[in-house]
Amino acid sequence: MGHVHMIYGVILILLAIVATAWEIASKAGLPKAFRGIVVGLFDLQVILGIITWIVRRPHWQFIGHPILMVAAVVILHVMTSLQHARSRRIAGWIIALVLLIIGAGAYHA
Repeated sequence: MGHVHMIYGVILILLAIVATAWEIASKAGLPKAFRGIVVGLFDLQVILGIITWIVRRPHWQFIGHPILMVAAVVILHVMTSLQHARSRRIAGWIIALVLLIIGAGAYHA
C-alpha cells in the first residue's frame, strides 16, 4: 500500500504543478470541473495515507509528513475555491504546492 501512496503522490504533485501553472497563466483560471477533480484526487490521497499509516504504523517522528500534506489539502479546499479572487486562488495553489513538496521531502528524510 505504501508504494501506491508514494507513486500516486508524485503524480499528484506533478498534477498540482500543472494546475498551478494553469491558474497563473489563464486569465479565467482553472475550469471548475478540473479544479474539482484535482482536489478530489488529493482527498483520495489523504485516505490512502491514512490507510498506509494504519497498516505500516510508522514511528511518531514521521508525523510531519501527514501534517503538512493534510494542511496542503485543506488549503486547496479553502483558498482555491472559485468564489475567491484570482489572486487568492493563485496564492492557495502556490502555498499548497510548496507544502506538498516539503511534505514529500519529509517523507524521504
